Amino acid sequence: MNVAQFFVGAPGNDNTVVIEGEDYHHLINVRRAQIGDAIQVVDSDGMRYKVTIAHIEPQKIIATITDAIQYPDIALDVTLCVAVLKGKKFDLVIQKAVEIGVRRIIPVITERTIPDISEKEEKKLARWQKIASEASKQCLRKDVPQVSPVMNYIDVLQLLKGIGILAHADPDAQNLRQFLKNHSQHNDVMLLTGPEGGFSKKEVEIAREFGWNVLYNGATQLRAETAAIVLPAIIIYEWGYT
Repeated sequence: MNVAQFFVGAPGNDNTVVIEGEDYHHLINVRRAQIGDAIQVVDSDGMRYKVTIAHIEPQKIIATITDAIQYPDIALDVTLCVAVLKGKKFDLVIQKAVEIGVRRIIPVITERTIPDISEKEEKKLARWQKIASEASKQCLRKDVPQVSPVMNYIDVLQLLKGIGILAHADPDAQNLRQFLKNHSQHNDVMLLTGPEGGFSKKEVEIAREFGWNVLYNGATQLRAETAAIVLPAIIIYEWGYT
């Protein structure tokens, strides 16, 4: 069975942690956890531990810390600003972005965005945040990336912090690979990927005016959901590790 990771509060003075709520029910009803089973937890300070289940009580599990765990951190803060996509494509993007190491996700409404979520935004946000939380547990992250409220395109451009990259399927735009190799590593990157129909010419021009770098990924034109997954992975691979 794969290693399971769960988020918990601060450890007690007796070197134990408590697992409650949905995680308790997942361990008991899905994973059929038993006393003596080993799992991983992340506390409220982002510390990872190996723990062993010591007691199973109604509505909570008490586990004893056996060891601290150290994983290398990604030395890059990537914000993925991604146009809202149709159907379950956006769910997939959130899940994979979390696995890749993106720090936060901003859903964006662009000129060519197709879905209209204005009447169900609150429900969508709750769903997206839950997907991010589940993905964090699955990939053993020590944090849960925030899925921000939906923003319009211009407001996102104005948020620019660090390096801003707008992914645009135009061979005349600057090449992403060369850009990453020619520029020194940065701590903060905002990546903006478009909807199924791409960005309009006007949107690209406005992004440049706000100081964003308009970049082309290479030899092939990627689907919107593919670009939103592959491009942050490339950036984190190139700049995220020291």
